[in-house]
Amino acid sequence: MRRVLTTLMILLVVLVAGISALVLLVNPNDFRAYMVQQVEARSGYQLKLDEPLRWHVWPQLSILSGRMSLTAPGASTPLVTAANMRLDVELWPLLSHQLHVKQVMLKGAVIQLTPQSEAASRPDAPVAPGENPLPDVETDKGWSFAISHLQVADSVLVFQHEDEEQVTVRDIRLNMEQNPTYQATVEFSGRINRNQRDLALSMKARVDASDYPHNLSAAIEQFDWQLKGGDLLPQGISGQATLQASWQEPQKRLSFSDMHITANDSVMSGQGSVVLADKPEWALDLNFDKLNLENLLSAPESLAASGTTVQKGQAQPSLPRPVIARDSDDPAYDSLRGFSAQVALNAKSVRWRGMDFTNVSSQITNQAGLLTLSTLQGTLGKGQISLPGELDVRGNQPKSQFQPKLDNVEIGTILKAFDYPIALTGNLSMAGDFSGDQIDADAFRRSWQGQAHVEMTDTR
Repeated sequence: MRRVLTTLMILLVVLVAGISALVLLVNPNDFRAYMVQQVEARSGYQLKLDEPLRWHVWPQLSILSGRMSLTAPGASTPLVTAANMRLDVELWPLLSHQLHVKQVMLKGAVIQLTPQSEAASRPDAPVAPGENPLPDVETDKGWSFAISHLQVADSVLVFQHEDEEQVTVRDIRLNMEQNPTYQATVEFSGRINRNQRDLALSMKARVDASDYPHNLSAAIEQFDWQLKGGDLLPQGISGQATLQASWQEPQKRLSFSDMHITANDSVMSGQGSVVLADKPEWALDLNFDKLNLENLLSAPESLAASGTTVQKGQAQPSLPRPVIARDSDDPAYDSLRGFSAQVALNAKSVRWRGMDFTNVSSQITNQAGLLTLSTLQGTLGKGQISLPGELDVRGNQPKSQFQPKLDNVEIGTILKAFDYPIALTGNLSMAGDFSGDQIDADAFRRSWQGQAHVEMTDTR
């Protein structure tokens, strides 16, 4: 036992002496110019290190840097700035003048994906030939450089698309490991606070970047999210998701498949894609085992959906909900103008305003503000409901036109759902043609016009 302890002590002393000698003999600032040069040669980005590099020995041999920044060519603001950077390196390659970085860790980083941080070429810059598909040849410069592990902690991501509002993701924690074939495992978590709503995200995924930037695919094995605040229900909305995603750079297409998503007690599966053009083009095929809109809509809508009325004398005091600031000058349904979509939706069961629908199916298209419901039908109790129509918001005022058709539907259920104080029951059949502006119950009572053929049986 004494010999074993003596041998271990000797090995420990040799190891400490070797690392100490390395720290004394090798100046980490010798790598400074090489790292800047290699980053620019391989990516075109400009790496800036504001403070001298220094060794950190325990528990991992590392090179520490103070404030750093990474700027795309021609960009006016850095893509990444960080208060601290740590490079975990391998010991033995240093003896042969090789810098093998096992892990890069950024702490207190600010990542800006904005138009100001994008690469931009100078107006007088020469036009380069097509990209060389062959891999880069490593020239002999006395050093080699490799990274397989990236870690980001306590950082912020700022995202902005053209002139749209900025989205800030806070409390970012990212852990990514990559093998030599550019297949990586990624763990990510963050929080978005916007419009008095707080969205918490957590994700685990496997990413294949072997054909990046032409193609990028990911298998999201775990995605947890929770949305609270604003005018949502007190418990908020939370759920999980798994899906396959892929990005095709030439077509600017993001595709989803094998989607399985839960939101409170609603369950959805399906597939879809979006082409990120000036006006995004969506294509979705969604299937719901259960869609409970009462647990997903805002608090006032959900209260109306419950179908319960409270007398004024019995009303309980409640704290006011936060008010979401909106621009009153924006036209109604203005967001429909910014994209096109083709949506196929099927649901085994849907609950809305106290009504339970089954076997719901719909075909919906949107052409930059012209929303068409060619099919929207389902079963309510023993009756059938069909509600095709369209909403046109391409002008200054929205225009709606629908042709509802009801067959043997219990009228009492509908009256209760929309808070009509009428004690009436019976089976309703109707075929009508109505037009108006806003799509809500209050506008239907006040301003909609049209005609219908109505039949009632077993009326009380």
